[in-house]
Amino acid sequence: MPSPKRNRQTRVRFTAFNSYEVRVILARDVRATSRRLQAGSDYCKACFIAGADELRRGWLVLGSDPDEGTIAHEASHAIQELFRWAGARRDEETFAYHLDFLVGRIHRFLKR
Repeated sequence: MPSPKRNRQTRVRFTAFNSYEVRVILARDVRATSRRLQAGSDYCKACFIAGADELRRGWLVLGSDPDEGTIAHEASHAIQELFRWAGARRDEETFAYHLDFLVGRIHRFLKR
């Protein structure tokens, strides 16, 4: 499959949390994309970047062909930030439910 000329992205909204949004970006160059978002490091192969609280969003930057472990790892950071932003109590089941939702949406996006 030829590499895309631009990054692909989608939005995942959490309506139960005031429509907090995680923007998932499949980046041709993770470091360059992270720098453009003014975050990340020169060593990351993927990262989650929390937006300012008033933005109600964060960015999950993955390479163009991420593996399952990377998706799960970065998605867990996104859900942790969602709970922090919302001031929600983080119990195991609620965390797992929202992580499952985000990872499922990412996999659906990858299949398109």
